Amino acid sequence: MDTIIFQNESLPVQVELENVALRKMHSEILHLHDNVEIIVINSGTVICSAGEDNFELRAGDVCLINHKQMHRICANGEARCAYKVLNVGVSLLMQNPLIYQKYLKPMIEDNSFSHISFDGNSGAAAKIAELITDIEELLHTLPSGYELRLIALLHLLFHEIYLTYVNEPKKPPMENNAFIQQKMIEYIYNHFNEEIILDDIAHAGNVSRSQCAKIFKKYAHLSPMNFLNKHRLEISLHLLRSTTNSVSEIAQSCGFFDQSYFNRLFLREYGCTPLAYRKSGWNTPSIS
Repeated sequence: MDTIIFQNESLPVQVELENVALRKMHSEILHLHDNVEIIVINSGTVICSAGEDNFELRAGDVCLINHKQMHRICANGEARCAYKVLNVGVSLLMQNPLIYQKYLKPMIEDNSFSHISFDGNSGAAAKIAELITDIEELLHTLPSGYELRLIALLHLLFHEIYLTYVNEPKKPPMENNAFIQQKMIEYIYNHFNEEIILDDIAHAGNVSRSQCAKIFKKYAHLSPMNFLNKHRLEISLHLLRSTTNSVSEIAQSCGFFDQSYFNRLFLREYGCTPLAYRKSGWNTPSIS
């Protein structure tokens, strides 16, 4: 189960602790977001997918996932794993125009740069993990002037990442279809609570229905409508945990206008009904 240590809408930084062993009945779907995500593996191993790469991360390893890049983290078999996630909003990194234009923009706006990983035995991984621990402690205690120290720690953090990035071999630019996929997924994120048909998703990418399906199969490994339903289900998990809204209200707010259909999909995906999930205290099934 994920534990949010810090989240503030006015300050686009979020720290989470997650236990992947609790996901053994459910793997998160490939997804993207506007934040830069930095992961520190505390224990165990995970399989990470980012861009077109799949790789293993072990205890001590660190990985940065660039913003607007398709990615997911899955448990490695039955192995238990715990990791820490630092999400940093790009808007926060843009506050100093000189620093952003000279160092950060060339890195995070490089569409061929999906991720970078640091071996747990390297000095860079140790420094990044230590800085994230400092950020975690700062956001837990919130001392006077913590925002100023947060900006300083983030600059130190991205300095370590930048030094590795500039020495990495460059990859070919992202395919045009990957940009189209981003547009279609962003449409789903913005309209999941509405009635959506395949034509709507294809129109968002300015492609045909068949091309839409091919692009989703290549990049998300799901059909467009399956991706939509899985995203809606993951939103429903959050609402079942964080609100007292009825199952019917949650189904409607997630774009499921037939509650029985919502119940069937939920049962098939997670092995229990929405009501049983809420009563279970969220221990079964696992969550993303």
